[in-house]
Amino acid sequence: MAREYGDFVQFDFGPFRMYFVNHPDLLHQILVEGAAKYYKTRLTKALLRPSLGEGLLINDGEPWKRQRKLIQPAFHAACIAAYADTMVTYTEHAMAEWQAGQTRWIDHDMMTLTLDIVIKTLFGEQLTPQEREAVGQAVDIGQKQVGDGFKTLFRMPAWVPTSARRRGEWATGVINDIIARFIAHYRQTRQDRGDLLAMMLAAVDEDGGMSDAQARDEAFTLIVAGHETTANTLTWAWHLLSQHPQAEAALHAELDRVLGGRKPTFADLPALTFTEAIVKETLRLYPAAYIIAREPQEDVCVGRYAVPHGRPILIAPYVTHRDPRWFDEPNTFKPERWLDDLEKRLPKLAYLPFGGGPRICIGNAFAMMEARLILATVAQRFQLRLAPGRRVEVDPLVTLRPKHGMPMVVQAR
Repeated sequence: MAREYGDFVQFDFGPFRMYFVNHPDLLHQILVEGAAKYYKTRLTKALLRPSLGEGLLINDGEPWKRQRKLIQPAFHAACIAAYADTMVTYTEHAMAEWQAGQTRWIDHDMMTLTLDIVIKTLFGEQLTPQEREAVGQAVDIGQKQVGDGFKTLFRMPAWVPTSARRRGEWATGVINDIIARFIAHYRQTRQDRGDLLAMMLAAVDEDGGMSDAQARDEAFTLIVAGHETTANTLTWAWHLLSQHPQAEAALHAELDRVLGGRKPTFADLPALTFTEAIVKETLRLYPAAYIIAREPQEDVCVGRYAVPHGRPILIAPYVTHRDPRWFDEPNTFKPERWLDDLEKRLPKLAYLPFGGGPRICIGNAFAMMEARLILATVAQRFQLRLAPGRRVEVDPLVTLRPKHGMPMVVQAR
């Protein structure tokens, strides 16, 4: 639609009128200037509320503002810096199972690793292997069901006990049970181990603190969004590096120069500029949050176009990030493009892998730190090559995944 019709497109999805917006100026108007007028869509809430409750991802208005204010301190730079060593330690532990010549499902490995990290940093806990596998299955079920829901014109009423709905209830229950156990443990012990949950539950405003129900909704959101998106980004990064040996060689040269074989630390991150460029370029080509939906709460004008109250507006970072007006060779993996202050020269919101405005992803700094540290830790020891005969396809569910997984051959550097 962007190629054929431009930056503002009206279209119909069955009987439903919708709009697609692509120009950074229009995105800025929606996500920044008029953010208070645009809520998450009713469809988004209907599909995600059964699992995420009233978490930050789908909440709106004053309740969202209060929750964001309570949670924000837990994501300040000084707080998340303390998690760097945990991220590196867990990555090294995961790599202990890797052997040269092995073919591994790297998408699964990255999911398991980032899940372990988010559970440790969020709750100060560890999952059993059985719990880890169950959570992975639960997230897969949720992704498929919600992804299908966005593509379905008419959904079954909530009271119809379909097999898919029963699977969804099982998946939600798996994660709920784990979160309830962790919250109950904190309430009983009041032990602050520097984890995000302790910070959230200890936060207080003029209306008091966070209820267990609110904490559950936020924890559920952070578990699902906090590991799945980073895992997908890393999976795409390994794929892109395997296809671009010059970029991989530049990464290795930087790691050898800055780290010299030792473990990366938080203090090393400013010097790992090419490592950061790889993450940014991966997020440009394969943004985990590849589509954003908003619904105006009143009649609005987007640029010179009138949009009635309640009509869904779609924004697609995947499309905006591949626009030749903002990026030369937009479909080519060129991490070096980020080394020359490109981000400062781009129009605001031409690049929005974490969204924009007041609703920008609360965990963006956490995710960027995690992705860079994992990339640096693994790439010092291993190279990964796509398994022979495999074809990589994109699967646009709630996030952007490789459709048939990502089997890769492990090679020692």
